[in-house]
Amino acid sequence: MLTLVIEGSSGSQLTYQLDKQAVSIGASSRNDIVLRAPGVAPQHLVIQRNDDVFTFVVQSRQVVVLNGERRSRGVLKVGDKIRIGTSTVIFKGADQPRAEVDLVEGVVPDRPSVAPDRPAVAPTSRSEVVLFREPHRLSEARAQLVELFRARMRSDLIPSLRTLFQKVFPDRRALLALVDEEGRFQPVVSQWEGDLPRLPARTFEELASAGRYAVLQLAGRHLVIYPVDRGQDRSSAILLAQTDPEGQDDDRELLGELARMLAIHWDGVERSTALYGAWASAAQAKLEADLPGTSQPVRILRDSVGSAARSPSPVMLCGRPGSGRMFLANLIASLRPAGEPPVRVFQARTDDDAGLRVELFGSSEDSHASELAERSRGAVVVLRDVHLLTPALQRELAAAVAEDLESPYGPGTRWIVTTGDDATAMLNEGVLDVTLFRQFERHVIRVPSLSDRREDLPLLIVRLLERVGAEQGKEIRGIELETLNSLLEHPFEGEMTELLGELRRLVSATADGEMVRGLVPRRQPSGPDGEEVDAESVVTSLVGSDDLKEVLPGIERLIIDRVMRRVRGNQSKGARILNLSRGALISKIKDYDIPDYRTLRR
Repeated sequence: MLTLVIEGSSGSQLTYQLDKQAVSIGASSRNDIVLRAPGVAPQHLVIQRNDDVFTFVVQSRQVVVLNGERRSRGVLKVGDKIRIGTSTVIFKGADQPRAEVDLVEGVVPDRPSVAPDRPAVAPTSRSEVVLFREPHRLSEARAQLVELFRARMRSDLIPSLRTLFQKVFPDRRALLALVDEEGRFQPVVSQWEGDLPRLPARTFEELASAGRYAVLQLAGRHLVIYPVDRGQDRSSAILLAQTDPEGQDDDRELLGELARMLAIHWDGVERSTALYGAWASAAQAKLEADLPGTSQPVRILRDSVGSAARSPSPVMLCGRPGSGRMFLANLIASLRPAGEPPVRVFQARTDDDAGLRVELFGSSEDSHASELAERSRGAVVVLRDVHLLTPALQRELAAAVAEDLESPYGPGTRWIVTTGDDATAMLNEGVLDVTLFRQFERHVIRVPSLSDRREDLPLLIVRLLERVGAEQGKEIRGIELETLNSLLEHPFEGEMTELLGELRRLVSATADGEMVRGLVPRRQPSGPDGEEVDAESVVTSLVGSDDLKEVLPGIERLIIDRVMRRVRGNQSKGARILNLSRGALISKIKDYDIPDYRTLRR
């Protein structure tokens, strides 16, 4: 067996024992010995064995220093030092096979022959057993490890792993994590404070080779990284722990054993109900309470929001105006496992490009989008209607998001943007920049419209009535069947915003402790391309009703909708025509859910 010792520039040594006829050394992971140091080529030299003679050959256009002399080839002797770049390889030779001695009857090798008349006596040998004691800390840790898997073989492993980390790595960082497609850690069991390190994708590729682990030196600390083999998806799970300076070898040995045991019993981790601790059950309960329903679109929405909440990756929420995109953005922020962060909201505009850039990136003309990430570190940045940004601003924002995601310690800002219902169509039309979309494509969530989930409306209305009643400080005892039917038959072109507006109006007209009564006025849907609706038929249908609570709001909404469409969403001009203050007009626009006709300016 060939023995080589690698000496680093810092004085550290690493011993390799390889049973091969030819051993390659270089910086590439394809070598038998990977040596990454300045001046080392991808494949620098090859050591070859011919019986008991060892020679080395340096690859084309490379040289080494053998015992102080520059050489490209040569014969190796025990103790020779080969300088490669800034590292030194010491040749320790090869272990000699133990000689086999044949005992022939009447002959003892290396001893004089005995007299023929005396039987040959084989030499007697005395066997000796030497007992060693493992270090107490390692012995205790191994016992706990065995007990953990013996007791938890067919049940939940995660609570026991947390206890093991606390006992084996007290006051030190330790982590079991999954690795996503972008090389970021997704903690499963964490005893880690502060930012997680970022490793290049090449490191995980090299860890995929059997028997490899990594040591990361970071700010005076040594972190040991062991891959957990999960079958075909090797290195998609990682054990990471800070080692004790006095017991680094023990920590490495223990982590290696833990990684192998986890590879065998990984199904116990995946089955765990505590995969994200108490957060998982609380998050699921909140999702079911805030996103009620049993329809397929709502079930997909709940799963997508839960997945986005666990991940640090950017999120794009696609949906119609009024569908609840901002509600979902705040919900994702509130469900973060590490705690609810502050939320900063920006509204994209088409008519004030310079003002919006100052608001986003600062007052200086030289300000870059990365300053937005720096000012918002630790927060959630929500940019509404990102497709309204100019292409230049969209690309600048994409650069800021990419720079933040590539930070060595992971993203410091959570990015969420909202856009229209069909992101693919906007990409094809050039309204949404491709570079920006690629930064958010991991979590693109489509918010279903109310028409896609009509079966959920009864339960949704009941839940929203409870919330609206709490907002207005009223106890609502229920809703009359006629009122509920009028809500179910309403088209709700304004989506959730219009539904909430109607419920607030109904609850405000309901006395405390009473049931909700009244009818929802039938509104003529607005033309999507800005065409005038048939006002005469709408007025005729409204006048045919004797309920003033239905007639007056319906006519008022019709007039405001007609004027705002005519002025293309100009609120100041619309207020003058309607003889209202601008504030009163904005309030009525919100109450009646008048569409934003500023989009007609394009």
